[in-house]
Amino acid sequence: MALTEGQYKDIMDGYERRRNESEESARHRKMEIHAKLPYSKSLDDRIADISADAAKRYIQGDRDAFAGLKEEIASLVEEKKKLLSDNGFPSDYLEVKYTCPDCKDTGYIGPAKCHCLKQRIINELYQQSSIMDVLKKENFNSFRLDIYPNYVQSEMQTVYNNAKDFVDKFANVYRNMLFLGNVGSGKTFLSNCIAKAVLDKGYSVVYFSAFRLFDTLAQHVFNKNGDEDSASEVYQSIFNADLLIIDDLGTENTNSFTRTQLFLIINERDLRRHSTIISSNLSLQRLQDEYTERVSSRLISGYDIFKFNSTDLRLK
Repeated sequence: MALTEGQYKDIMDGYERRRNESEESARHRKMEIHAKLPYSKSLDDRIADISADAAKRYIQGDRDAFAGLKEEIASLVEEKKKLLSDNGFPSDYLEVKYTCPDCKDTGYIGPAKCHCLKQRIINELYQQSSIMDVLKKENFNSFRLDIYPNYVQSEMQTVYNNAKDFVDKFANVYRNMLFLGNVGSGKTFLSNCIAKAVLDKGYSVVYFSAFRLFDTLAQHVFNKNGDEDSASEVYQSIFNADLLIIDDLGTENTNSFTRTQLFLIINERDLRRHSTIISSNLSLQRLQDEYTERVSSRLISGYDIFKFNSTDLRLK
């Protein structure tokens, strides 16, 4: 699972289009204000003149040419904002309205990828696995308690409330969740509900089935596909994403590699205080048997555990 060169180029072309549109829109607003409030143009001209004059004097050898320039420009900018406010315009009306103010729609902050670019890459990878189509159908708006048997509805209401609380407090509370239960009991559905809600809040979410997770890890460790940069990008997202969801743990081929990697993921994400949700058809005892006691002890001590006791809902 990796972006092609063409897919990455499409993403960056999108950044350039949005940046150009935002800057062009700001230019039109500036022309509008200059026409309606001519004094604003005088202020802009003054800012340009003093900046050019300082640069000229510096080139001519005046090493104090820029002294006080920043404060003088700031004063003129504040005067312009007041002029806008006094005439019924927002004080930031002339500023460029970037989609992402952090990177100014470049995708990068210095040499590092901005959080928005990382999420766009993740979203593109989601599109490859069709997960975005799933999230349109499986989300909190489509959750139905009445589809559960009566004997588990109270338990599922508690799980649902905790899932909503997880999302509501995601920005401020570090928390992990472990969903255990029968096949088709709603674990994946509720994980998808959380994924959609966290994505909608602007956080990065990486979603893997257990089989695909360990296959991706193997590609990175053993570089099976020969694309080292792409494999590394995905590998780093497993540890750095705001939320990692591992679905159907226990369905993969369990061996020493998967056990080691699972412990590494759980341990590293805990150190970085990045939340993780894991779902499994296995019991706690089976998890201990399959993944060793040190993994199960981390899950027991560091995860809120919820059991899904329903029969297979997919039959309904």
